[in-house]
Amino acid sequence: MGEDKSQRSGRERSDEMVRANAKRSASRKATVGMVAALVLVGWSAGARAQQLQNVAASDLPGGYVVVPKIVVHTTGGDPAVAPGGLATDTLLQMSNTNEAAAITVDCWWVDANSHCGSCDPLLLDCIICDSNAQCPPGLNCVPGWSISDFQVILTPGQPIGFTASSGLSDIPCESFPGDPPTCQTAGGGLIKGVQEDPFRGELKCVQVDANDIPVARSDLKIEATVIRTTVPEIPPGGPGVTTAATYNGIGFAATSVGPGGLDDPLCLGTIPEGSPDTCAASYVPCPGILVLDHFFEGANPEFGGIVNTDLTLVPCSEDLGDPDVSGNFEVVAQMLIYNEFELRLSVNTRVECYRSTTLSAIDKPFSPTFSAFSVGVQGTLTGQTRIRGVKGADGRLGYGLLGVACENYREFGGGPILATTAFNLHHSGFRAPGDAVYRTIFPPP
Repeated sequence: MGEDKSQRSGRERSDEMVRANAKRSASRKATVGMVAALVLVGWSAGARAQQLQNVAASDLPGGYVVVPKIVVHTTGGDPAVAPGGLATDTLLQMSNTNEAAAITVDCWWVDANSHCGSCDPLLLDCIICDSNAQCPPGLNCVPGWSISDFQVILTPGQPIGFTASSGLSDIPCESFPGDPPTCQTAGGGLIKGVQEDPFRGELKCVQVDANDIPVARSDLKIEATVIRTTVPEIPPGGPGVTTAATYNGIGFAATSVGPGGLDDPLCLGTIPEGSPDTCAASYVPCPGILVLDHFFEGANPEFGGIVNTDLTLVPCSEDLGDPDVSGNFEVVAQMLIYNEFELRLSVNTRVECYRSTTLSAIDKPFSPTFSAFSVGVQGTLTGQTRIRGVKGADGRLGYGLLGVACENYREFGGGPILATTAFNLHHSGFRAPGDAVYRTIFPPP
């Protein structure tokens, strides 16, 4: 038999090898296909888990949405932006992702300006300040905290856009040609502009029903674009620069409604055992750690220029019904800074109702080249900062933090910002029970 086999023609042996290789190839394909199927099943399960994750997220709609960075300073402000200065406004895009039903949204502008003396910007013309030197003799620059609310109804699938400075007096909605003109009557409400110009602060919105009761749905999405434009000089100078930086509002998915009523807070996570509060509604918890990937201050990226990063932090939970409580509330933010060699430095800062600062000003406001965030100190272009709110003595409001970052690019010699980009911070883990938002109550629409 062996001799007969050895005498087979080359053609026969070639055909046999082709059949054997084809059989092994089919077996490999079946194995690879099975592995691919398992990978796809795993990816699908992971994607579904991502969609159902029980934490706040900037890439998913929510029943409660926070937009941490709203800035306004226009030529109509007090003081006005002078020719050659930088006019700033924030464009908001709000969308109802539910294409089957209208939604009602309650919103609050949170004004974080400081004022000369104790002054309510909703009642008086207040002098906005950053330090005592900007106030008249005898008045101190007092950190402020005030809110202005509005309510809007969005028709199924409706997106709207408005600027923070002007708001929106008429909610637009277009019907398809030939359809009955019911769209305008379905939507409604009035979006008031911010309380002051200049303004710095945030926007918070919650999805409710017609009686202002929060609903167990998560259909609301908000995006913000900070637009800065150089005001033309007279006589005209060089061409002005306009930059735009967009980021997403942070959505908290609703998990349940009740058992509390209109006077009770929105619970971000669960209320601690033994707390006297009950929840008007419950949402996913605040993030445990904020993760910021960034260039170090003064870095020179390959594409040229010098980069620095502005960081905005706000408390995850506040008392919207009592400004005095939130005005005296602060969170200590502990920051661990890692460079590309995984060497670590740490700094701390305090966040009251709003904190917006360059990274280097966190620890070295007057000598940025010696900051722990400086490229000269760290020795690498990029790094990562992990930010955690530290629990203090008064735990009624919780100690979570939310944030957004904005990279600014300038020429080597300094000068105006030529390009900018905003981005949301990553979230890691979630806070222990105890975070809540105490809210004002709206009249029924």
